[in-house]
Amino acid sequence: MDYIMQPLDLLPRGQFTPLNEISILGLIAAFVHIVLIVASVLFVFNLLFGGIKLIISGGNREKSEESRRQIVNAFIGVFIVFITWALLGFLSQFFGIDLLSFEIPTL
Repeated sequence: MDYIMQPLDLLPRGQFTPLNEISILGLIAAFVHIVLIVASVLFVFNLLFGGIKLIISGGNREKSEESRRQIVNAFIGVFIVFITWALLGFLSQFFGIDLLSFEIPTL
């Protein structure tokens, strides 16, 4: 029971880092990571909703064609995003600039 009654230390550990360590390359890398995450989430939702619409269409030709287009567009979109990511990786290696590594600074 003594463990529950111990005082809490709510002060942050370590020191805060100044914002002057942020670089343009770090911002580009963060932007690329955010775009990849958002594109992946949107891909999953479009794929799920297209599949659900395809199941619910009940043999209606127009609705099933619309849901197939949604599924194909989801795959095309995620393909474009990951091709862009691969192109950025290639350009990073070619020019010797690390555009794709994003590290969150720790305290």
